[in-house]
Amino acid sequence: MHNFEIIVGTTLGSSEYAADHLQEHLEKQGFNASIHLTPSLAELLNTGNKNWIICTATHGAGEFPENIVPFVTELTQKQPDLTGINYTIIALGSKSYDQFCNAGHTIDRQLAELNAQKIAVILEICTVEIPIPEDAIDEWLPNWLKNWL
Repeated sequence: MHNFEIIVGTTLGSSEYAADHLQEHLEKQGFNASIHLTPSLAELLNTGNKNWIICTATHGAGEFPENIVPFVTELTQKQPDLTGINYTIIALGSKSYDQFCNAGHTIDRQLAELNAQKIAVILEICTVEIPIPEDAIDEWLPNWLKNWL
């Protein structure tokens, strides 16, 4: 059975709601899933769990939401070898901004540079086109799960 660590970057709550919804569906499938609203690199590495889902909004001019900045800073400063970590990115944003889903793409590059293995292409959710991100999760989840099983 897979266990998942869901790492959330949220400003207005949409990515947190999406993460809660994802957790609920994963647990219905028999998986364990933990949500991290104040993620810590040390804590995540100490779980021994190698499956990470980063669900983050993009804030301002392409930045990370405040709650995930310390985690991203730890990755940048400590440069840990993340070989063996499997990850997926769910990025939320608005296509009306030039930096659409920039936070998700930035952490994707960062994790890849640290040798983590991306399991699926980034799920980009435009919160203007899809005002309820949970709907996008429902559509995406069945095919995504095939990559993990």
